[in-house]
Amino acid sequence: MIDVELVGNALCLDFTNTVNSRPVARRDWLATPEEAVTWAHAAGHPIERRTGLAAALPEARDLRETVFRVFRPLTDGDDPPRADLDALTATYAGGLAHARFEHDEGRFRFVWPAPRTVGTLLREVAASAVDLLARGPLERIHACPSCYWLFLDTSKNGRRRWCSMTTCGSRDKARRYYAARTSP
Repeated sequence: MIDVELVGNALCLDFTNTVNSRPVARRDWLATPEEAVTWAHAAGHPIERRTGLAAALPEARDLRETVFRVFRPLTDGDDPPRADLDALTATYAGGLAHARFEHDEGRFRFVWPAPRTVGTLLREVAASAVDLLARGPLERIHACPSCYWLFLDTSKNGRRRWCSMTTCGSRDKARRYYAARTSP
């Protein structure tokens, strides 16, 4: 079994990273119901009721791409497209009708009652995106230069460069080392 990598440090960013690279993905955790269930469980947001899951996957992939198009421009200091912000707002607003407030670690947050469905996951992704947009720190959102995964840099010095040192970071360092050793 392939391990699910969660390096985004925010649910919404990990959700955009359900494809292994961009612009051409060789692996997509939202391709089948089984893969979506595996990813959601690994991300700590398990899907309990699987009825209608296959039919909801196109909506999940649409939300993934919307969230990516919202956060990717921020990595370059640009504003997200208004249409994508509006789509994210609509998903979030639609989910609020099913949410309730719960007290958690000194603040209140929205939660969605059981049973957990793919719709619950999508509402949580939208809420995570809205929370990150509203509270930031937006200047610490980066895109990996190798695979274009998005991540929130939570390092102390704020200088994280890759999605993961074990994958893209080590490959990039090896490429640079080889180039330095073979150049005249």
